[in-house]
Amino acid sequence: MPGKRNMAVPECQTLVESPAIIKTISAILSLSLLTLISTSTLAQGANPFIGTWDIDLRKSDFGNATVPANISRTYFDHHDGTYTYMVITTAQDGSLSGTTARYSYSGERYPIAGFNPDQRATISYRKVGETTVEYIVYLNGEVQQIGAKVVTPNYLELSIVIQFPNSAQEDQVLVFNRRN
Repeated sequence: MPGKRNMAVPECQTLVESPAIIKTISAILSLSLLTLISTSTLAQGANPFIGTWDIDLRKSDFGNATVPANISRTYFDHHDGTYTYMVITTAQDGSLSGTTARYSYSGERYPIAGFNPDQRATISYRKVGETTVEYIVYLNGEVQQIGAKVVTPNYLELSIVIQFPNSAQEDQVLVFNRRN
């Protein structure tokens, strides 16, 4: 055709066709897959609650209870089927309170130690899934709290839903972030 020029498109090698780029991408993907499998295998064998968790005050709902300045929870594994939790709460005025208990997922009741020696509280836990446990707190033999603890699939957030069946206390949903 008059006026049209025949322009040949020069052959060029795209980045994806480059042997060096393909080797680099393959190495990165292989390393990423190996890391993912190793992390997944490690996570499957470990208790996802173990570690220290800090309250996320923005995401938490304390119902009609006073919102504290801070709460941290730490869970330990004794490698004998029992665990220990320790909760330290800092009130808005800076005062501290805390509780701790050694427990298992057997449903048995275990004593809770706290800063108030007049309270005779116990707790029982039952595992209902890989990342979910239910618990009941008894105070002087009566049910004080019923709750569930759930760790997100990425193991970075712990949510605790708490009901208070024998009081005017409103339900709570407390959200904690795993401390690095």
